[in-house]
Amino acid sequence: MKVTVLAQRNRIDGTLRTGIALRLLFPPEGVRYKVMNELIPFPSSFNDYHVNWRTGVKWTFKLFLEPICSLRLRGLVHSFFLNLYIPMTPWVQELDQPISAMFGSYFSDSKFRDLILGFFRKVFNRENVRMVTWTEWSRRGLEQEGFRNINVIPPPMNSKRRDSYGRRTVIFVGLDYRRKGGDVAEKVMSSLPGEFNKIYVGKSPNRVKGVIYIEKMSRDELIELMRRSDVMIFPTRGDAFGLSVLEAMSVGTPVVTSNVGPMPEIVGEGGIVCAKDDVQCFLENTKEILSSSEYAKRLGSNAIREVETRFSPAEIGKKLVETYGDLADPR
Repeated sequence: MKVTVLAQRNRIDGTLRTGIALRLLFPPEGVRYKVMNELIPFPSSFNDYHVNWRTGVKWTFKLFLEPICSLRLRGLVHSFFLNLYIPMTPWVQELDQPISAMFGSYFSDSKFRDLILGFFRKVFNRENVRMVTWTEWSRRGLEQEGFRNINVIPPPMNSKRRDSYGRRTVIFVGLDYRRKGGDVAEKVMSSLPGEFNKIYVGKSPNRVKGVIYIEKMSRDELIELMRRSDVMIFPTRGDAFGLSVLEAMSVGTPVVTSNVGPMPEIVGEGGIVCAKDDVQCFLENTKEILSSSEYAKRLGSNAIREVETRFSPAEIGKKLVETYGDLADPR
């Protein structure tokens, strides 16, 4: 089965967005993916999630070009995240969160959001379209927005068991300082004893004493850092999924995260969930994990089990093949 993938690039280095890269890395059995890149290769700075002149320019071009390009697409198409293609062929539309959650952060005008939702309902509720999203939290949100034919198929992820714990290292990973809770992470790290290693990956306006700051890392470098850490703190204030959480869990690193959006669903038994902005909860649980290699190992084993049970590439592939087959042979 041949499937055309409409790819999007990330805002850091212009490589494929992680969710797309994972689908391509673990193709379902019997499926061959053909990647179609964005029509205009804008610099990575144009891929931001915020409203500014760069994103305005990019979406203006998309508005004119993508509907026209839709007429040229043939066969089964798998599209990721929001775009302005109009599905003319059998089509899988993959989203990581409800559409109102995407636009709610950027536009305060409810009439404009309703207009956007109405447009995408007409596009994605066609008989030749199936929607894929990553969590039950997102599915419920999309259904409340009036979308149908939604399958929950999270990104595939391999697990990689580790040999030891007890390195006494805590990490934080987050590009958006405020939204990802970088300030909470810094408060936690500044309150931990100096004997612990504290690593902050991402941009911050501060430089806290005793914290090692790293602005950019490749995905392979980041996963290796996670593998050498005992705990990751992820005090997000709002997230569609948190792929870095899944990546940490895949190498047996427990996560302390916020009770927002899909985070409790993703972490399961592989970490600890705190109330949003509860610095004391993050501090106490992070310190407990760092202070006990046995506790870290137990939580890490739970994290591995969560990944192997719910994110196995083989099982995820079967679900995707069923979705593709439903479009190829609609009942």
